[in-house]
Amino acid sequence: MKKQLYFLSIICLLVGFSSCKDWLDEENHSSTTQDFLKTPQGFKMGVNSAYAVLGSMYGDEGGIHGLMNPGTDEFKSGTTENRTTAMSIYDLTRYTANNEFPGNMWSYAYDNINTLNYLIEHAEEIQIGNELTLVQRTQYLGEAKFLRAFLYFNLVQQFGDVTVTTTFNDQPSRAAVRDDLLKAYDVIISDLEGAIKDCSASPQKNGLESGRASGATAQHLLARVYLTLGWIYDKDAATYPNNSHNKYYDPTKAKEYYQKAYDTAAKLITDAPSLGIYLMAKFADVFDEANDAPSNRNTEALFVARMDWDLNNTYGRTSTLNHYFVNGYDSYLGERNINDGRTYAWFNPNNYTYQAFNLRDKDTRYDATFQKVWYATKKQKGGDISYTINGTKESFSWEYTVVGDTALYFPGYKMSAEEIRKKTQSRTGLNKYIIFTPDAYEGNKIFPTMKKFLDKTRAQYNDNSDRSYVIFRLAETYLLAAEAAYKLSDKGNAARYINEVRERARNKETSSVGALDVTASDITLDFILEERTRELLGEHCRWADLARTGTLLKRVRLYDDGQAKTNIADKHQLRPIPQSQINRVTVGEPYPQNSGW
Repeated sequence: MKKQLYFLSIICLLVGFSSCKDWLDEENHSSTTQDFLKTPQGFKMGVNSAYAVLGSMYGDEGGIHGLMNPGTDEFKSGTTENRTTAMSIYDLTRYTANNEFPGNMWSYAYDNINTLNYLIEHAEEIQIGNELTLVQRTQYLGEAKFLRAFLYFNLVQQFGDVTVTTTFNDQPSRAAVRDDLLKAYDVIISDLEGAIKDCSASPQKNGLESGRASGATAQHLLARVYLTLGWIYDKDAATYPNNSHNKYYDPTKAKEYYQKAYDTAAKLITDAPSLGIYLMAKFADVFDEANDAPSNRNTEALFVARMDWDLNNTYGRTSTLNHYFVNGYDSYLGERNINDGRTYAWFNPNNYTYQAFNLRDKDTRYDATFQKVWYATKKQKGGDISYTINGTKESFSWEYTVVGDTALYFPGYKMSAEEIRKKTQSRTGLNKYIIFTPDAYEGNKIFPTMKKFLDKTRAQYNDNSDRSYVIFRLAETYLLAAEAAYKLSDKGNAARYINEVRERARNKETSSVGALDVTASDITLDFILEERTRELLGEHCRWADLARTGTLLKRVRLYDDGQAKTNIADKHQLRPIPQSQINRVTVGEPYPQNSGW
């Protein structure tokens, strides 16, 4: 515990916008602190402290998953009330400028950007020698540039125009302006280009510690940045009414950035084998706990958030992500257990999500994504369960008499009541079990658990996880290339890159090579988005994907099974500027709020 406290105190000391104080209301930092950052030890510690934000962003309950998963076409609120409910349903009274999730994201970014500004400004002043070699200094500088770009990109994706500065501020200020988002993109692109040049080429090369940014990490993000810029310049007022990007409409620039996105992603894909980067052999291998960092066995991971402690105290968080997607199985098993997880049941997939996994006999991704079977952990008397099948209320009795036998089964497809009874009653004795078909998923906590992030190594079922979290992976690089190719009217290459991902997902035991292949004629934007669902479900992408492509309103209204479809409005294409930020600006012009908020 002493190590933890020491590390956290270092972060609070070094962070310029101060994670321990409000932005624009930070304490004046002494020259001693600034001088320390210019020492080899301080420089390394400053960069390491910036990585700590990843644990908060991807592991905390108030982090990015509460922004990117709920209120999309993929997920609705899984329980009657939880911390993400307001986001899930676009609640008119609670999803406001005071909501914790946009506020946290704003703080995560600005709490670290100021320190990164200082490190980047003064990197070349730091003495090289035994404690910090030139190669190490260059690597750390590249990492600092990547992290600043990463944080600014998260800001502009969600808030639009934001305050942009690349110089260290050591004085408290009550004045701030919102800069045009293109200024932020200029900084982001410049930083990523610098990171590509300065960083080790890949996570697998030159003994780079797992979790650190590499040139490949920066290339992947740069491809996504270029793709996002292409869409920004592609949104005309007629096709995308009431969109904040309308004013940037420029088809020539859109094509330019789509081409840059394609070229950047394609180069990374081409270079990947020489960098030790490969798609994992099986889709399920991506989420196998044995392949987590720090092992470096996940060969397609381009960037990970480390949640474990290492000898240098670089990371050090735990994650609650292992709880979010777990259903209410304990209502029927009578108890929770480590293997099946703690039943937060925050995120319940919409029917669209299940339907997107439409070739389950050939495509392994459904079975690798969702848990289908729960086993009895104790004897129970059981009882009755009722739900409506084909418009008729049906009742089923159940009783568990053998520990370790099947207790709950989610086949993932519809069955008649007769089929269910025949299947459960065909077993010997009283070893009956409950079958939940999609007809039963409308209950708040009855849905297949998404198992990507489960952690079976914890001591107790309530414990959080120290599993690393994959932020970027090569499979998405393929999908970025495909989306860029589609926007360039090159559906042939779009299909080619998508087929690479689908071939990895193919069930080798039940289908032959090419069984999942698509052709150019199959490629539409909706198909690309559906493929992203199949490959990336729950991986903090969806809201940004829909916002980027201008399809958020359309797809939520079309596919949401809850209240979001009626509550979502034009203003929800951006997040509200946190009210705390607006309140802090008392000098000069008031800090502008996004339209509609």
